[in-house]
Amino acid sequence: MPVQPEITAIIVSYNACEELRKCLTSLLTSTGITLHITVVDNASTEGNVDLVRKIFPHVRLIVNESNRGFAAAVNQGITDAIGNVILINPDLTVMPDTIATLQRTLDVNPAVGIIGPKLAYPDGTHQPSVKRFPDWFDLFLILSKVPNFMPSLSRVYNGLTVDYEKEQLVDQVMGSCFLIRRAALDAVGSFDEGFWMWFEEVDFCKRALAKGWTTMYTPATHAVHVRAASTTQSTAQKQRILRNSILHYSTKYFGAMRTKMLAPAEFMSVITGIVGDQYKLVKPYKAKDL
Repeated sequence: MPVQPEITAIIVSYNACEELRKCLTSLLTSTGITLHITVVDNASTEGNVDLVRKIFPHVRLIVNESNRGFAAAVNQGITDAIGNVILINPDLTVMPDTIATLQRTLDVNPAVGIIGPKLAYPDGTHQPSVKRFPDWFDLFLILSKVPNFMPSLSRVYNGLTVDYEKEQLVDQVMGSCFLIRRAALDAVGSFDEGFWMWFEEVDFCKRALAKGWTTMYTPATHAVHVRAASTTQSTAQKQRILRNSILHYSTKYFGAMRTKMLAPAEFMSVITGIVGDQYKLVKPYKAKDL
């Protein structure tokens, strides 16, 4: 009987307790692999730790006394991880074959270091999950929120022109279901903790490519992603976190001078956060909004 590949799933947990339960339940249905599961809890207040201890006692649990952010929590989970590593968002559910199919695709593509599957929203609507690496102007647009009113400006960056029925090499895949080959992880190293949340997987894919490892998207399997279930901050808080990540990415890849040129868009980001909280402008996802 062939030996099944060993893979460690790392879930960074922050509240959204019911979504975490569904996620862990789905992972336990995985076939064709030997799966080790690690949950890193970032000081949840909704019973996440008790849930894991009582219902999923065989899951490795790391409990943080404060919210350390996503990248730092992932790095904690990577410690002592066995085999390849797959990052799984707590609001994501996998199919029984999802991880094994991703692993088989890695096996026949030795230059691929990172791979992600097709994603869908809970209502079955396709969820774009591929983007190109952002250039400086993309960062300006993201901060300024101009694409909210003129979506055509960011169609290419946001992956809306991608053929999602085709397996292909891409710049980056969404970090919600993100399988990393162990050799690539060893070459690239830990996630950059300068990204408290958002852009950490973009940076990792970019660093992997610099080390000779490509990233692949495959429609051969899929997962269901609620998206942002654990993000309970106010609009202003979310804008601040996103803004800091964008500025860190810009400084890292475009330099301090060009980052300073993002100031007008940065100001618009601050205003968006304040106005969003004041007038409750954050809308829930609807399929027709895509």
